[in-house]
Amino acid sequence: MLISVITTVAISCGVVSVMIWLQKAHPWREGVLKRIVLESTLTTLTACTLIVALTLILLPIAPQENLRTALFNYLIVAVIMNFVLVALTEGIFFFRQWRNSAVEAERFKKESIRAQLESLKNQVNPHFLFNSLNTLSSLIDRDQELSKEFLDDLATVYRYVLQYKNEEVVPVQAELDFIHAFIQLLKKRHGDRVAFHFNVSPAILQQGIPPMTLQLLVENAVKHNIASSRKPLKVEVFSREETLVVRNNLQRKKKVSSNGVGLRNIQRRYQYLVEKNIEINESDQYYEVRVPIIPLA
Repeated sequence: MLISVITTVAISCGVVSVMIWLQKAHPWREGVLKRIVLESTLTTLTACTLIVALTLILLPIAPQENLRTALFNYLIVAVIMNFVLVALTEGIFFFRQWRNSAVEAERFKKESIRAQLESLKNQVNPHFLFNSLNTLSSLIDRDQELSKEFLDDLATVYRYVLQYKNEEVVPVQAELDFIHAFIQLLKKRHGDRVAFHFNVSPAILQQGIPPMTLQLLVENAVKHNIASSRKPLKVEVFSREETLVVRNNLQRKKKVSSNGVGLRNIQRRYQYLVEKNIEINESDQYYEVRVPIIPLA
């Protein structure tokens, strides 16, 4: 019994020491085949050498059987133990490497998404400003008083944009205040051709939403649909369970130039923040987008 314990401890220490040395001297990245050959050869030689040495040293002290039989039995044990130790140790090593690689890959993925979102955000804001300045230019020629009001509303809207441009999530209440100011800009542009209705539960006002989400959805509805005195566009913003819904009656324009920045921006932000998808529903009568509410700590 004592000999078996001593043999097991000696082989374990010897094989593990060889493997630790190999990790430093010949890491896996230098070649899998080379590492397997070296590891198998060196650990087997180490185990066998230790068995021979221990057999010669210990058997005279506590003889149990003849030297040849003992040596043969211990060599078999050494080879089996060697493969078990190698498999176990390298299995643990590869599991840790895989786990670290997965964590690193997720970190790079999030950093990549963050960079893409910043790029999309930088595309949206100039686009919004460009449209607003075009509207202001046309208003100045028609009505200077109305253009002054439009400029005041634009300042309110851009104050929000600047205040929250670096935030990933804002309270729903702040987003609603912003969208009401944005609607005033649209009203000066479209008049009664666009109508808005809000029905948002007070229970979600202190929950979160990515900034400018509602603005992007409302602007998307106005951009892609006909809004005229005979066919007014009706846009609803309401809460439904754990989502905010922006719905409009469907009267799609025949041709609209679009690069899909708005919806792609929203979808990627939700994927990054909470790994949830936005929901898009369409029927013959309406088009709607549902965005999840994000709990705020």
